[in-house]
Amino acid sequence: MKASKPTTLDIVFTAVVSAVIGAIFLVWSNIVWDLAKLILGLMFLPLIYGVWFIGATVPAYVIRKPLIALLGEFLAAVAELAFGTQFYSTVLLYGFMQGLMSEIVFAATRYKRWGWVTMALAGAAPALWAIPADFLLYGVGTPLAPHERLVFWSMYFISGAVFAGILVKAVLDNVAKAGVLDAFPLGRAVRMSAKSS
Repeated sequence: MKASKPTTLDIVFTAVVSAVIGAIFLVWSNIVWDLAKLILGLMFLPLIYGVWFIGATVPAYVIRKPLIALLGEFLAAVAELAFGTQFYSTVLLYGFMQGLMSEIVFAATRYKRWGWVTMALAGAAPALWAIPADFLLYGVGTPLAPHERLVFWSMYFISGAVFAGILVKAVLDNVAKAGVLDAFPLGRAVRMSAKSS
């Protein structure tokens, strides 16, 4: 069975959620990133990186339809730019490509699998873009030795899997239990699960 197209409600929900996430991105870009450099040091800086991938997984997990992950991450980047990020217009490129990486994971399941593994993979996938982009555009990780870079870059994937995958699923599953997402596929899936248990 083919995945259905996003409705007007889906688009509006994604836009609103993306605006909120864009504000989170702004705080992460302008405050948390610099603080993390001081507290964690360069080597462990990627531990916070996965938060920048939630723009794709939050709306996609709720709506479960094609192009929502891509749209969500891109709109969150647009919002971050509008709010005044220190990374300027490059966030739009990051938003599009990172959303595309998550979208590919969901598309590979035909938008039918939303378990822990799928969410962890979708959360980690944007690192495939972020790692080379950070290295080439900003020189992130350049001072590290080659063996240190392997650890450094692996943390991008781990952070994405944890923040944008596992934590997003855990939080939204609990939110859905309150009935506030009943208009969306996630809410209906949680209700069906509760009835069968």
